[in-house]
Amino acid sequence: MAALTARQQEILDFIRTTIREEGVPPTVREIARHFGIRSPRAVSDHLRALERKGKLKRGRGKARQLYPVGPSRSGGIPVLGRVAAGSPILAEENVDGFLECSGFSGTELFALRIRGESMIGVGMMDNDYVIVDRRGKVADGDIAVVRVGSEATVKRIRYRPKGLLLQPENPDMEPTLVSGDEDIEICGRVVGLVRRM
Repeated sequence: MAALTARQQEILDFIRTTIREEGVPPTVREIARHFGIRSPRAVSDHLRALERKGKLKRGRGKARQLYPVGPSRSGGIPVLGRVAAGSPILAEENVDGFLECSGFSGTELFALRIRGESMIGVGMMDNDYVIVDRRGKVADGDIAVVRVGSEATVKRIRYRPKGLLLQPENPDMEPTLVSGDEDIEICGRVVGLVRRM
């Protein structure tokens, strides 16, 4: 594998630092501004070289899809979108960034960003990240991410004979009973919470 130039290494380090500190990769324009590069095309050339050298993966269709490849990513938990703590919001299976946080590890973990206030009673606030483990059984009373159709929400799960009761942790909100006939999936149990200050 070809060695990196000094500028390529600097750009790669900047992408890793931005993901660690902000939770999302920088845009091409942010990279250009940080390094005083006038042309975004010059940055794109460096990014293509990093891809060819196996140090970077780039997604398609979004501005913030730059993901370093290698050991420094191993502790990062992929952020797969956002999840409602209110009414469900689409949680697309596209990586929006990585959370690097101690105390969590495993390839079956993912993170989702909270939107809404239905879980404030258990300390889950708007813009927090929930860490979700897709392995294992979700017991009655656990807090979990549930997909209903193409949308996802985080709620306390109560099993009922004909479906699931999605219980909010906010006294101003009512639970929702989801019929077993609907397209529902329990995506995983919430095992942690990360708040950015």
